[in-house]
Amino acid sequence: MARREIVVLQDDLDGSEKDVRTVKFGFEGAHYEIDLGPKNFDKLAEALAPFMKAARKDASARRVAGPTARTKNLSAAEQRAFNQRVREWAKSQKQKVSERGRVPAKLIEAYHAAGNR
Repeated sequence: MARREIVVLQDDLDGSEKDVRTVKFGFEGAHYEIDLGPKNFDKLAEALAPFMKAARKDASARRVAGPTARTKNLSAAEQRAFNQRVREWAKSQKQKVSERGRVPAKLIEAYHAAGNR
């Protein structure tokens, strides 16, 4: 039996679905993630801009986990399903991807950068 999974991102504040992306940020040692459309993304960016301008980057902060770390603890079945989602997404973006074998890390990065999980 074939299974097709569709993920639709909605803005966590207003419920809109157009051009939504996942934004990650931290405050007081806690890490947060929120899905925002362009309007609310701009509001967040505008609100943080004066603080980011005056702040300095924390050189001791650990690098955010990359795409391979995100999928590291998946079962074999979950990994296959994830790889299939990445391949289907890549095809929809007119990118070349093989039907079998390892999915290139750059493709997984692009998949996540597009707001996919």
